[in-house]
Amino acid sequence: MSETITLDFDRLPSTLAAYAKALRARGQLDEGQTIPRIEARVSGVVADPAKLRGYRTICGFADSDKLPVSFPQVLGFPLQMMALTHPKFPLRLLGLVHVRNLITQYRPLDAREPLDFLAYVEGHRLVHNGIEFDIVTEVRDSNGTLAWKSLASTLSRGKGSGQRPAKKPAAARQLEFGRYASWDVPENIGRRYGMNAGDVNPIHLSAFTARLFGFKRAIAHGMWTMARCAAELGDELPKGPYSLSVAFKQPVFLPSSVLMKYGPSENGVDFMLLSEDGEKSHLAGQVLAVKT
Repeated sequence: MSETITLDFDRLPSTLAAYAKALRARGQLDEGQTIPRIEARVSGVVADPAKLRGYRTICGFADSDKLPVSFPQVLGFPLQMMALTHPKFPLRLLGLVHVRNLITQYRPLDAREPLDFLAYVEGHRLVHNGIEFDIVTEVRDSNGTLAWKSLASTLSRGKGSGQRPAKKPAAARQLEFGRYASWDVPENIGRRYGMNAGDVNPIHLSAFTARLFGFKRAIAHGMWTMARCAAELGDELPKGPYSLSVAFKQPVFLPSSVLMKYGPSENGVDFMLLSEDGEKSHLAGQVLAVKT
């Protein structure tokens, strides 16, 4: 078993230097190689009030004395970048695709409480079109109790298994969406969200920079679309511990108009984000109550 690489910080690091390294990085897994455990830690993080207000505005969350369910991922993003740009991380960062995200909130987090963050990567799995790995972020309170956790499943395209996953059997229950919402996604949302979250990947910033990476126009951040859907759900979210999961489908090109459909499920809420005409699926998600 390889040695754990641990990066300890006394404050949240800047992501700008990490992106500079990411632009230069090249790499892939060699045969028999896997991603070593690389973890980054910081203690006593308190959300910056101005950044939090900006995040609420950009994502549509109502004002509250609690953190939005998706905001800890923004706070932990600099640590994720430190792990992904470490010299021992074997993959090229730019070009990675965020395919799924699972957040579990064990309790609401006070906007002013100090929190301890751990972000890490370790191992991989072969899929039909490359390899997948998980970026895990954990948040503990001052008592050391796990209060929030995120698992971001990420794809590195390349030589994979060549075997597509078997099609899932048709669901016994058809999803029933009794409620709808729609909104316009402005051309500048990638820049606005990126500056707030520190995620300035060029594919989100402008049509010109996105075309350098094969996109016809800039695309919205997946975590913005997830957050915007969570904000729309509002009071539909469970009061106790719950999980919020999404599978990202087709990107949201900027600018766009989108349609959200949602409705109650057995233990929570099902939702989808679609193109304005309902023909393209951008993401499918689910909120489920969690037993502790």
